Amino acid sequence: MRANQVLRKSGGQPQEQQVFVSSKLHETRQKIIDHLKEKDQATVDELAAVVSLTPMAVRYHLNVLQSENLIHATEVRRPAAGRGRPQQVYQLTEAADELFPVDYLSLTDYLLEELSVRLGPDGINDIFGQIANRLAKEAPPAKTNQPIETRLDEVVTYLSSKGFVVDWEKVNGEYHIHAYSCPYRQLAKTHGHVCLLDKKIISSMLNTTPTRIACLSEGDSHCTYQVSTPIQLIVPA
Repeated sequence: MRANQVLRKSGGQPQEQQVFVSSKLHETRQKIIDHLKEKDQATVDELAAVVSLTPMAVRYHLNVLQSENLIHATEVRRPAAGRGRPQQVYQLTEAADELFPVDYLSLTDYLLEELSVRLGPDGINDIFGQIANRLAKEAPPAKTNQPIETRLDEVVTYLSSKGFVVDWEKVNGEYHIHAYSCPYRQLAKTHGHVCLLDKKIISSMLNTTPTRIACLSEGDSHCTYQVSTPIQLIVPA
């Protein structure tokens, strides 16, 4: 087959053309979403004018967006002078908000900088300590005579539920807990107090003080906490 030969699929449409059509479909739905965000609501006819398609073609795109839970429709009565069935008006769902840019990271960064200026290092450490305590209290409690490795599995599960990518391994009689991704890693680069959170959770769940021997915010490929044995999780019944 020559390099410039166009591949064709079962539908008989050239692959290059299918890619172009797919891109146009995406662009059309994006225009619909943007218009609904700006105007709050619109009818099929209004949207047809926006995207330069027939109402029938627009309905296809609207059906796709509805199936993805990005828009919903409500029926409204036509103006008093109008006739016929009620017309449908389309609006974005709450789920569609996720499609628009947000900048929580910058806002959080500004807030932490302001708190640091106003409260000083001790004050900001106290705040993060209290947050860490709250997170630790939400973790499942240790069970009577629970094996340490079973408890480590619970630590991994709980941290994963908070957005960490984490696992553990046994190394020369000690346990290493590795966090390969941290949900706060960008903030931790400029606000080291953030690292109190996962350390406090591990400390509370294992009833010991882990030693951090690697850190993402310091350029390592992951955070690692070293936990020495033996560990007394809970007083046996």
